[in-house]
Amino acid sequence: MPINCRTKKQTGGCGLSICLALVLGLFSLTPWASPPGAQQENRKLAPRLLVPTAWTPSLEQVQEGVEEGIAAQPQQSQQALNRASQHLADLADARLFITYILLLQKLDEQGRQALFTEQKAWLVQRAASARAAVVSKGGSLAPLEYASAFSDITKKRLAELEARLAQHSTQPGSTPGRGGR
Repeated sequence: MPINCRTKKQTGGCGLSICLALVLGLFSLTPWASPPGAQQENRKLAPRLLVPTAWTPSLEQVQEGVEEGIAAQPQQSQQALNRASQHLADLADARLFITYILLLQKLDEQGRQALFTEQKAWLVQRAASARAAVVSKGGSLAPLEYASAFSDITKKRLAELEARLAQHSTQPGSTPGRGGR
């Protein structure tokens, strides 16, 4: 379809614009990446590291600091205790997440899917169990009870996943993302 330009001066510029548009259009259609099959194959071969295996953040020290702060000031307000309890629960949850990711990296595809499904169900159960542990419905103590139960449940799961991670780490030939098989 011809493009009409209004003046003779614009004709040259118009043609140049059309050529440039065509070149850029063709250039953008040229595949610069490897074919889709090769990308999928590369993903299968390369381990997916989400957390460096040697990285161990010192969340335990932060947790100990919060616990020491609570113990050092036993006459804190309920609001301060609730906040500190929530911080402890959040720290336990962060430690659990890091351990979960490290374990996930050690598993093969089938193991990762199984762990994902297991963790998803466990997260739902944790929330329900923490809510069920609250005795002081509607009171100022309820957030403390919830966070405390949440933290306890999370620490149990953390110990479980840490044991599984240690088991996978001691298997001969285990590498991240390979499942050690």
